[in-house]
Amino acid sequence: MFVEIAQGGPFNRGLLIAKKDLIKYINPKEPLYRSMYLYNEDAKKVADANKTIKSYHGIRAIDKILIDIDKEKNTDEFTQQKAQAAIMHLQDLGVEEHSIQSFFSGTGYHITIPNSVFNFSPTVDLPYVVKYTMENLFQDIGIDTSVYIRTGIYRVQHTLNQKTKLYKIPITMKELMHSKPEEIIELAKTPRFGFPYTELLGDGELEGYIVKEVPEIRSEKKVTEPSNIVPCIQTMINLGPQEGNRHHTAMRIISHFRRNGFPSKFVKAAMMHWNDNNLVQSEIERLVEDTYNGGYRYSCQDKLMMGHCKPKCVFFKRKDYLIEVKGAEELQENLHERLTTDFSGRCLDLSGMLGLNVDSKIYPGELVTIFGPTGCNKTTFAQNLILGLDFVNNRIDKKFQIPTLFLSLELSDWYMHKRHLQIVSDSDKETVNDNYEKIYEKNKDELQHLNIQTVAPTLEQIKGKIRELQPAVVVVDYIDLVDTPSHVRSEYEQVKYISHSLSNMAVNMDIIIIQISQVARDYSRNEVLDLYAGKGSGAIENASRKVIGLKGQAKSKEKVVQMFKNTDGELFECSLEWTPSFRMRRTDV
Repeated sequence: MFVEIAQGGPFNRGLLIAKKDLIKYINPKEPLYRSMYLYNEDAKKVADANKTIKSYHGIRAIDKILIDIDKEKNTDEFTQQKAQAAIMHLQDLGVEEHSIQSFFSGTGYHITIPNSVFNFSPTVDLPYVVKYTMENLFQDIGIDTSVYIRTGIYRVQHTLNQKTKLYKIPITMKELMHSKPEEIIELAKTPRFGFPYTELLGDGELEGYIVKEVPEIRSEKKVTEPSNIVPCIQTMINLGPQEGNRHHTAMRIISHFRRNGFPSKFVKAAMMHWNDNNLVQSEIERLVEDTYNGGYRYSCQDKLMMGHCKPKCVFFKRKDYLIEVKGAEELQENLHERLTTDFSGRCLDLSGMLGLNVDSKIYPGELVTIFGPTGCNKTTFAQNLILGLDFVNNRIDKKFQIPTLFLSLELSDWYMHKRHLQIVSDSDKETVNDNYEKIYEKNKDELQHLNIQTVAPTLEQIKGKIRELQPAVVVVDYIDLVDTPSHVRSEYEQVKYISHSLSNMAVNMDIIIIQISQVARDYSRNEVLDLYAGKGSGAIENASRKVIGLKGQAKSKEKVVQMFKNTDGELFECSLEWTPSFRMRRTDV
């Protein structure tokens, strides 16, 4: 059997090696990852031909099941407690200590148990079986189940975690249960090659917990749902058929499909899944045909639709004066919803990309302004952000990427695309000019989240394009080129009109908007910037939730990025270096 490995980082993958040879690739000086699953000769042929395993959908096997306890934003103490809870849960389920090996990963903890504890069979559906089985077993502890996807990989022991400069090391049960976090961290400053491993043995203790029926509609990884498009319909779909109004609810869902151009044959299949064997099949078919033939349409004033109405909907109209007056209970509900919402796939992790230990994420509903003098690489910085560059480790990280609409009102679309190819491939312009087709084929997965528009739009057109494409972030480069009404004449009034309109758009459409602006004339030749340096000062800082300044001369590679305003967050400053690939690398780490 073969394992896939990634040397130097999780993106350098696609090489399949014999499992027995894995130890030969362990180098304490660089990270090494291996696949969760084992592969056969057919998969090896696919990987050798395509340099990737993504297109392989055949049989997979598994030798060890890893339980991943991520640190995330938790303290070291709480992360250790979660790992301890996972161990105790395994023991409560009847798994013996000789079947468990724990590791400190460099940030969190990895707990491995042999497949002989489960006896998972090699199948095409194995990743789904493992994922749903582990989700059911550890739902109260909260483990990271993303590692169980078809192409899941994890760090190999005795190799370096580049972010923390600590090693993934094996630890004994006693060390995990009784040592302090700082003692384990101290151990992880060097590899632990002399650790007394013992063979992990199991006897089918958890075989009875295997989820044998894989759902027809499968979920491999977290999907960013369009939660602000008719959430009333989405709520009806998620609730399923509720006795007493099944027919009425079904007709509204079917009407929504019809209004969006879905063929009735497809809708019948979707509604049978929603129905979940409540109504007989012939009744679902009749409801679809009647709704389609009758052309039934339901507005926001429909009683059933109103019962699930939410202000974040893109079609929500604030016509009722009372809706703006909210009491403490409603405000508390809104706060609870905001603080408990999972913003994965909808926020820009600015601090994560820049490698900063500060609270500087950009969330939906925020207008962010990036300003700086000509030649300071404002557009380049924005491109690096939306392409998900890890500024410290100089690599594209897809976990930082979210659906993006880039309004490039100054640079042409082909030139922007060439820059993006340079950034994702870390190539200079001559290399891309000579090899653009091969470079695109190799890196196109890192560009699929991005749409570009180069025609100068009005604010209403921007709003319409957002409704059409449903991006998570919109970049406006730059705001002076957005068309404004004829009655808005002075430069200050134009900046004020655009900034406040974009801010309202960000809030009401629940998305991130990044606007790029020049600095005021008084600052154009000044190396010193402050919060009030943006053109139309007063308008920008008032409308923006975050204001970021870039300093640096056009002829110099050295740049400085500084957060001047960060509502509900922290300020920072760090140094960057421009490179010929248009990547910007952090230099003060």
